[in-house]
Amino acid sequence: MSTLNINDPKYFDPYLKTIAQNTHNNHHTENAVLIAYNFGTDFHINLMRKIQSQYNKMNGLEYFTLIARDFIVKDILNNMKNKKLAKKIKVRL
Repeated sequence: MSTLNINDPKYFDPYLKTIAQNTHNNHHTENAVLIAYNFGTDFHINLMRKIQSQYNKMNGLEYFTLIARDFIVKDILNNMKNKKLAKKIKVRL
């Protein structure tokens, strides 16, 4: 059985495909949650949980919550160590 190498450029291809598909289907909150859980801090994750909870209750987001969600995603991507991956994610959002 082969092992996955995180340094392999194709390692994140399924993740990037999911991000692109969610964007295409207008599931931006799902993308934000995925990004927070995979690359964010505990603070980011807790904020995204609250945003996702609001989204689920209202089947949408209030304007300022939407701005907060986008800001959190940008903060996570701007602070990622793997800048190439961050750029690939941004392209698919």
